[in-house]
Amino acid sequence: MAPIPNDVVFILAIVTVYLLVVLGVGQYAARQTGNSREDYLMASRSFGTLILLAALFATNMSAVTMIGAPALAYNIGPNALGFFVGLFPFLFSVLMMTSGYRIWLVGKKFGHITPGQVVNHRWNSKYLGLLVTGLFMFWTVPYLLVGVQGAGIVFEALTDGVIPYWAGGLTIVAIVFTYVYSGGMRGTGWTNAFQGAFFLVLLLAFATLIPLRLGGFEAATQASLQVNPDLVNRANIPTLQPKEYFSVGILVSLETFILPHLFMRYMTGNSVRELKQTAVVYPVAIVLSWVPAVLIGFWGVGQFPDIANTDFILPMLINETFPAWVVGLALAGILAAMMSTLDGQSLTLGTMFTEDILRPFTDITERREVLVTRGFILLLLVLAWVGSLLTRDSVINTTIFAFTGYALMFFPIVSAFYSERVTKYASGAGLLVGFFGHWAFELGVIPQTLTLGFLQVIPLLVVQLVVMIVVTAATPKPKEDRIEEYRELFDGTW
Repeated sequence: MAPIPNDVVFILAIVTVYLLVVLGVGQYAARQTGNSREDYLMASRSFGTLILLAALFATNMSAVTMIGAPALAYNIGPNALGFFVGLFPFLFSVLMMTSGYRIWLVGKKFGHITPGQVVNHRWNSKYLGLLVTGLFMFWTVPYLLVGVQGAGIVFEALTDGVIPYWAGGLTIVAIVFTYVYSGGMRGTGWTNAFQGAFFLVLLLAFATLIPLRLGGFEAATQASLQVNPDLVNRANIPTLQPKEYFSVGILVSLETFILPHLFMRYMTGNSVRELKQTAVVYPVAIVLSWVPAVLIGFWGVGQFPDIANTDFILPMLINETFPAWVVGLALAGILAAMMSTLDGQSLTLGTMFTEDILRPFTDITERREVLVTRGFILLLLVLAWVGSLLTRDSVINTTIFAFTGYALMFFPIVSAFYSERVTKYASGAGLLVGFFGHWAFELGVIPQTLTLGFLQVIPLLVVQLVVMIVVTAATPKPKEDRIEEYRELFDGTW
């Protein structure tokens, strides 16, 4: 066996120290976490503004930001910033201040934990929550793969293959499971605060240092334009037409708000004040992360004009530009972004499994529920790792597929907070139209020409709303006593 290069040893040493610190933070959180269902799954709804912001921000900054955004910018230039950010930071904040506030009120008033419990209670249903939970699980599994894929990619690239793709993914799965198992929601929230700050500082530093190492901002930009001058000419990039910008803005805003791991965290705030403060700061955090990620990918064009897999552009650029100790910090920062999403996703799916599938239909104790949740989290992470070995689709392609599925769950769920007339049958019909419509486009049953230049999510949202209106008109009005409960609860809110 060939000896491991000293540079790689140094890189692995730095990453090992970082991962031990993360485990230390998770273990400290675990000491504050009890065995009760409410404390393990929801941190007793005690998050202040800092932890809530970190929990929402970091859990959303996955491999999409650290791997997908630079890869997209490599292909389409700085336009990638508008392609994914666009309306998102601002519309998302509005949704947090309005619908997010109502979700917090519902959780506080009725003690709900999951989206399935919310819709079941609102519409006096026993099975609609099962449908919501099943669809959320279906769309989250591909999203889990993105995090494991990203970990494998950066480990392999930044250690020159000493840590292969499969081992990198397995390492992150093991670390995430360890602190989620012991700390639950509090463990993920506290580690997210640490990891979010860590990767954001590193990302901003690299966006400053990389062009300086390439001769300055102007030199780095000119090098990329010499390779592909069309990257700054939107007219020559047909994939970035106004209809698609609009489509992506709506898509990302709706799907991000309704993500199950964010939905549940809206209800963990100590008061609505924390939620409002988070909504104000969130757009700033998004811009601070996406701008440097996009610029780094754009500058990579001039250094690696013929890269085979654009998902590798960020680790390759860092590996070729900096000494080993900086590469070690970079690997740690990229892993921070991925772990802070994997932990929230896996805990959320484990919670939904026990809360929405087992708890309503079995006689399960709180202690056993926590144990089963932990076991389900382990199963999910193992399946995600195995899945990452079986598929190597680009991070962006996998993400867009899952994002569309999430976005098509927005109206059927959020209508519970704004319409007294919408029925559980209309919500269910909307969910099914969104799911099967998405697949019909993906499988070619419905031709892409019917999108009229938009992404398929836009016409599907329109059809979904029409179906919900028709079904609402054809079905009996929900019970007045439940409507009155929510009417009083939402009085004076947007």
